[in-house]
Amino acid sequence: MKLDFKKQTIADGERLWKILNNNSYRGCEFSVANLILWSGFYHTEYAVTGDVLVTKQTSEDGAVRLSFPIGAGDDKEELQIFECELEYFRTIGQAPRFGMIDHVMMEKIERWYPDRFQWDTERNWADYVYSREQLASLAGKKLHGKRNHIKRFIDRHPEWKYETITEDNVEECICMAKEWCRQHCVQEDDEKEEEAHLVNRALRSFRTLHMKGGLLRIKEGVIAFTLGCPITKDTFDVNFEKAFGDIQGAYPMINQQFVLHELQDYTYINREEDLGIEGLRKAKLSYAPVFLLEKGIVFEKN
Repeated sequence: MKLDFKKQTIADGERLWKILNNNSYRGCEFSVANLILWSGFYHTEYAVTGDVLVTKQTSEDGAVRLSFPIGAGDDKEELQIFECELEYFRTIGQAPRFGMIDHVMMEKIERWYPDRFQWDTERNWADYVYSREQLASLAGKKLHGKRNHIKRFIDRHPEWKYETITEDNVEECICMAKEWCRQHCVQEDDEKEEEAHLVNRALRSFRTLHMKGGLLRIKEGVIAFTLGCPITKDTFDVNFEKAFGDIQGAYPMINQQFVLHELQDYTYINREEDLGIEGLRKAKLSYAPVFLLEKGIVFEKN
């Protein structure tokens, strides 16, 4: 059994979907959209063995991190592939180093190799995971402010409409995203610029990437949209959410309407990490996540 890595492209969407459709790990990195869209920015590749996927991330200095085996494999198959990953590190002459490892993965690694590996988590990488029911209803005192923002939005824009993103309206979202970027993107912010580029790619390839999307329209046109992709059978990942911030209530409105109309079949909504950005952390916490999915780096103990 050998790991042969290749660069993922939009054309790999269907192949990756067939594997990840049986994934049971909830980390946002394992949606088809994130695996493909961010591969260039994070220098990632993938290898497939049977029904299991492994990703490789290579830093500028050549250091490699591999993922945990992802897909439909059972415990025995995951262990076999994990051993292949250890052999891969020996082949390239690097100490084993695994990224995007959550607590479930770490429990398996510890069971397979007791007291051999260390797990260092990073708060900035933790995914915010919410109850679909809670985001749909916005019930309770903690979300009272969100309900008020939505009420003001409806009062000021009684003609508002929600629409599922389709081939018929996707170009309007692309135009809105360009205007949003013109207002918000600044030079020398590589990640923000890359995200703007990837939003465009995602909208143009949303079917191939197995993404769902929704938009919010008022009489002036499209003022918000959301786009995301399943991670597991019960967890959906929100990849992109854009709204014009000067329209009060646009963000909570598109958030709620998207969940209500598109995500009836899911229990959990993953809204990804905050990357240590203070304003983003405050916004994500304000929606009262049911849990934070901790992730970290795993390496051999000295």
